Amino acid sequence: MLTSLFILTTLFYFPTGSPAQPSDATVIIHQNTLNGFFNAIGPISGKDRYNVLGMHGDYVWTLRNARIELRPNQARFVADADIHVGPLSYGSEASGNVEVLFHPESNRISVKVLHASFEVYVKIFGKKIHITDVDAARYYKPEFEFSGPRPIQASVDVALPDGSKKTIFIKPISQNLFIEQDQIVVTSKLAFADHPMPEEHIPR
Repeated sequence: MLTSLFILTTLFYFPTGSPAQPSDATVIIHQNTLNGFFNAIGPISGKDRYNVLGMHGDYVWTLRNARIELRPNQARFVADADIHVGPLSYGSEASGNVEVLFHPESNRISVKVLHASFEVYVKIFGKKIHITDVDAARYYKPEFEFSGPRPIQASVDVALPDGSKKTIFIKPISQNLFIEQDQIVVTSKLAFADHPMPEEHIPR
């Protein structure tokens, strides 16, 4: 089961608030970490044919300055688009959805661009004629994955003065994902006990 799910744009989102209680373990992913990947890719371009109202030719587009923008309870992909359709040149913005998930079973945080489109059009006698929408997400497919706040160890053996050992069991509880200004935050409370802890008997 997924603990938190965000499929977000600037127009709608599913808010989770901000961490209100101190956590035992926290992972923070800054948007600069994500955007370093897009900076390394640099501008990308595409070309295709169009045929509309008897007019035909090529259109060429270039995407640059691609980035993920994180705001409280919001995550969106944005890129600047330069489009050339015959003699017409104009700028636009590709923007759209980013999916942010925490997978507690595998302790993974994933960030993926789902959709980010921009319009290609031509003008005939001053009237804008739609040609197509280009989905920029097709060219930014990699899914970012990071480790979550779950401890590597499920238990720790402690040596006692009499030579015996005592096993302390560790279990993550109350794991939550938050999107804050410029960063993703995943928190976890940890339970400790001297015996294995079934889900229904985790101390709070």
